[in-house]
Amino acid sequence: MADDWQDIPEDDGLTLGPEDALEREIARAKALKVERLQLRDRVEKLEREVAVLTAENHKLKTELDRAPFKIERSALQDSAISTGPLFPARWAFYLLAFNLTALGLLLFFFVKK
Repeated sequence: MADDWQDIPEDDGLTLGPEDALEREIARAKALKVERLQLRDRVEKLEREVAVLTAENHKLKTELDRAPFKIERSALQDSAISTGPLFPARWAFYLLAFNLTALGLLLFFFVKK
């Protein structure tokens, strides 16, 4: 019967006896059970969070649909992305004219030297 047990070398190079190996396996099994319970708890928390967020999303969609003013969803998304031009078009013209004038004066003084 003693030959039925195989001596398996452990990580540190020592061969443990049957009792030590059994204790180590029990400790591993307990650690795995604890980890499995923690993962199960985390999954339950995430599922609750998903349910809350789904309910909130549904509530916001119904509020948007019931709004007295109807805004198309694509228009709402476009307005969120771009708020429009920061400067009117005439400012671009004035800026271009100013830059060309400044460049002309710089070239004039450079050539004059």
